[in-house]
Amino acid sequence: MSRLSKDVLDEGGRKLGILCDGMLVFETEDETSVLADYCIYDVRRNGRNAIEQYLIDCPPDPESDEMIYFRAMQRASYSLFVVESVEHGLGVIVRDLRSANVLFVVDMGLGLSAQPGLSLASRLLHGDEFSWTGGAALPLGIMPANQREALAKKRIDAGTLDDEGYFDPAPIIRACLSNGFSANIQYADLPGLTTTQQQIPNRVRPTPVGRNSPCPCGSGKKFKRCCLKG
Repeated sequence: MSRLSKDVLDEGGRKLGILCDGMLVFETEDETSVLADYCIYDVRRNGRNAIEQYLIDCPPDPESDEMIYFRAMQRASYSLFVVESVEHGLGVIVRDLRSANVLFVVDMGLGLSAQPGLSLASRLLHGDEFSWTGGAALPLGIMPANQREALAKKRIDAGTLDDEGYFDPAPIIRACLSNGFSANIQYADLPGLTTTQQQIPNRVRPTPVGRNSPCPCGSGKKFKRCCLKG
């Protein structure tokens, strides 16, 4: 974070809809982590993000644990995911709604709080045998399958590749923030741990959307005239 300049934070805030009249405005404290995650991975200077620049400026020992973690960060990807099953206390099996890949995600919080069908927007770091969350996940709740798939298609299709071929998840994150999904995050102590509080998704009950309700994709249209048709 100390390596992120003001102009990088402002660019990230503008793309995520957080920058208002030159000020960063957060609806919840957790949105600061969302902004930091986006700026570290997705705001580039001279074709490099903060991770790639750090590896040039301060390269760790190639055989160190730090380098293993940095390699996972370099392979990280942002998408919408749905929980297929829960490995209690250990993590979850998720399906990537962008690529359709099925991944095992190690996350004790999700292993204790998630339910099958939970949708979330998150960045995943990829190791050789498993993935893990980047710490700024946005739980969307448990949606009917048709609503979830339509929402995912609309948001993912809105994402674009930049001039260098990188996928920009800003439209996904911005839609999640504008729909208040950051309020679905809660802090809780994990049983048996004495560490400080860890961020985990809340248990969100199914929240079907009425035909005449605003569409959760953020288009401003009624649900029946938007994602329901998809």
